[in-house]
Amino acid sequence: ADEKQAKLEKETYQAKHGEKNDELTGVLNRTYFENRLKIVDRSQIAPVSAICININDWKFVNDNYGDDESDRLIRVIADIISKNAKPEYIIGRVDGDVFNVLIPMPEDGESERYCAAVKTACERYEDARLAPSVAIGSVLKENVEESLNNKLADAEYVMFEDKLAMKNAPGYRKRLEKGL
Repeated sequence: ADEKQAKLEKETYQAKHGEKNDELTGVLNRTYFENRLKIVDRSQIAPVSAICININDWKFVNDNYGDDESDRLIRVIADIISKNAKPEYIIGRVDGDVFNVLIPMPEDGESERYCAAVKTACERYEDARLAPSVAIGSVLKENVEESLNNKLADAEYVMFEDKLAMKNAPGYRKRLEKGL
């Protein structure tokens, strides 16, 4: 309860003082991301891709390597997400190991290419300890009547399906535990 209260107080402080970036990653913080989401929803733009990205086994890294390495993993993933994005993408860290991305007016296949590029960049990342891996869910808001909040909830559901498939894939555990 104390941790949730501290998090809420920090977000309130950030919102009051106009801080828009997450201090660990440099992407938008949750409060500012949600504000941008509301603006996109009110602007009646369609289509919009809603993407939920969750770091796989962040807790494993934290438990085995400590806070510094788990924070480094979050920064690595944020960097991968950002480097593969176009400037118009709206990227926010909305929870400890969760990022949301909005792509207004995506071209055909753009969301799929972006998601694939993020996953490929994670797989190709070379490090003695870290094996970055993400589960991704992507859905499309196709008309202005749909809510982006609802679409992000749908994307989260798709992300959990992806996470389950990835964790059961051959070689996943070996790659994860390479630094032990």
